[in-house]
Amino acid sequence: MSNDGVKRSFDHLVENALNGIYQCDVEDGFLTVNPALARMLGYDSSDELLDEKLHGLLASEKEADVISRGLKDKQHLEGMEVTLKGKDGPMIQAVLNARWVPGENGDEAYHEGILTDISHIRREEAQLLHLATHDPLTGLLNRREFGAILERQLSRVRRYGNHGALLWMDLDGFKEINDGLGHKAGDELLSSLSHRMRATVRDSDVLARLGGDEFAVLYPNVDVDQALLAAGRLLEAIRQHTAVIEGQSLRSTSSMGVVLFPDHGTSAGELLMKADMAMYRAKAAGRNRIVMYSPDDEKVENPESRIDWLRVIREALENDNFVLYAQPILDLRTNRTIRYEILLRLRDKAGKIIPPGAFLDVAEQFGLSGDIDRWVLRRVMAVLGDASLGEELSFAVNLSPRSLTDPELLAMVSEKEALTVIGPVRLVLEITETAAIYNIHVAKDFLRTLRSQGYEFALDDFGMGFSSFYQLKNLDVDYLKIDGSFVRNLSKDPVDKHLVTAMVHLAGSLGKQTIAEFVEDEETLDILRTIGVDCAQGFHIGRPRPLDDVLAELPQ
Repeated sequence: MSNDGVKRSFDHLVENALNGIYQCDVEDGFLTVNPALARMLGYDSSDELLDEKLHGLLASEKEADVISRGLKDKQHLEGMEVTLKGKDGPMIQAVLNARWVPGENGDEAYHEGILTDISHIRREEAQLLHLATHDPLTGLLNRREFGAILERQLSRVRRYGNHGALLWMDLDGFKEINDGLGHKAGDELLSSLSHRMRATVRDSDVLARLGGDEFAVLYPNVDVDQALLAAGRLLEAIRQHTAVIEGQSLRSTSSMGVVLFPDHGTSAGELLMKADMAMYRAKAAGRNRIVMYSPDDEKVENPESRIDWLRVIREALENDNFVLYAQPILDLRTNRTIRYEILLRLRDKAGKIIPPGAFLDVAEQFGLSGDIDRWVLRRVMAVLGDASLGEELSFAVNLSPRSLTDPELLAMVSEKEALTVIGPVRLVLEITETAAIYNIHVAKDFLRTLRSQGYEFALDDFGMGFSSFYQLKNLDVDYLKIDGSFVRNLSKDPVDKHLVTAMVHLAGSLGKQTIAEFVEDEETLDILRTIGVDCAQGFHIGRPRPLDDVLAELPQ
């Protein structure tokens, strides 16, 4: 091809490129712009955009200065995020790559660059972040985000000697409303009351829905009188609120438990547990009232006390009363079970199997989650060390946040002798996204240490806790387990389908595989295959069963 042909081909490439491409003179005035840049900024044509200057389109003078200095000092810029002002007002997030071209043979110097529109990525990230931190029904903060804010507040208390209060409440008679009028009416009541509560608390207070009809409020920098006054206002606002639902006027009351910090504790788990106890005492005293926590709430004879659970958990650890269940994970490309996730159950004295939701929160609050993790891993390693089992057998084990800093657990899974028996990649360790992000440096060290031993890792509950794609990029995990809240209604909710598709694309760009949880029907499974999810688990694929039963069916 002749030089003229090469130039025509290049001009055609620039003209039809999807990214914005430009050249600017030393005064930042545009010399050339391609149609993609004009479209990006909302201009009718490239000629119209030529009347503008680049620095005039930037949202801040600071960005203009950074670009100017970068081109002057380094002669180029790579991957700089900028905010551009569109013609009709909207802001466009973009990534700029640019270089300085010095004048030669009498030609004037200029600079040229490529702008890539990432506004849609930032919008999706903001939407995912909001979903990860807020309750979808009420718009209030969710339990995880509230817990993170409470932990940060308590860190300031421990450092600077501040004080405050925590309120835990639930609605009186909400179950009867749900059962009598249906869940839709219950949801509408919760949404209506949430608006009223939001209007009642101060801007500095932190209001959250913990789940069901349970709510919490963090009151920073209040004493006992101020805390009870604020709780009283909230109690009265709920009592006086009327919600008209399906032609019926519904009113509700609430029972509230209040704890003070640091008076009643300085850890989030301890305070939440004690506020919960006080709330149950308010219910026992007749409901529709506020009760301040008292150490009397922890008496063992109190049937609502979590101290009983603490005793049960300790006995289970000492007497091997825990039971391991296994749930299959399906490879959607080969349609084969590639792994089993290990799930924990507890057997009580009567032989009844108790699900983990009844006791794991208590274990975490009292610092026993690490002991449970070690118990589980010892049992799983023993199974994998059985020479009669096939080499393809693989398990995934969930680790609590506490285990990321547990030297005893780290030493146990790093033990060379154990690894020579079970081999690498037969044990996948799962940590929740929230735990990894909020302990990013600890998590990175933990992953790095065990990565060198040949283990693989999964980031559980993906989509519910991450604060930025940058942090995710720096976590060396192999699998992203898409949280079940995005999967359950995949066949009915187009937003969920859009979000799961975005997660799959993100995982692919980072070289990670995806696993979808809570797959409960064939239609959902087909959608996941179409989207490109790698693996799936859920009741439709296989319910959790005792590990011993699963092992008995495997070929020896």
